[in-house]
Amino acid sequence: MPSLPKRPCNLPGCKALCDGQRFCLVHKRQTWRQQDERRRNSTERGYDADHRRLRVLCFQRDEWRCVDCGWGPNIVEDFRQLDLGTPSTVEVLQELRERFHHGEKHLHADHQTPIEVRPDLRLDLDNLRTRCNSCHSAKTMRESVNAARVS
Repeated sequence: MPSLPKRPCNLPGCKALCDGQRFCLVHKRQTWRQQDERRRNSTERGYDADHRRLRVLCFQRDEWRCVDCGWGPNIVEDFRQLDLGTPSTVEVLQELRERFHHGEKHLHADHQTPIEVRPDLRLDLDNLRTRCNSCHSAKTMRESVNAARVS
């Protein structure tokens, strides 16, 4: 199958060519660093030890599956297919951690109502849903677009 033609990096003056990306690798990393500098750390955003404990309860309640697309970690799917019940939480979290660090699909405990809108629901299990990173990103993008339209 033929590949798409390379396109120039979107940063003015950069002559690098990209494979379907907006920015070359150098400028993509630079953009990420700038975003990270502007963004508060996870604890400052409300994702502390209490939240980390609650997210595991969310994953367990939703049976380690994305509520939107149904994706689940390999170990959970293997245990289901072999009718072995549920693997240990430690094993599942280890797989999710490895998948995250390798840039692969993983799970998030997503706040239905964002913390910024209702900080009082930050630690409410009923406000959390298990979503894979793809569905979580799509939901976040929809919320951002809708917020921009409102303001």
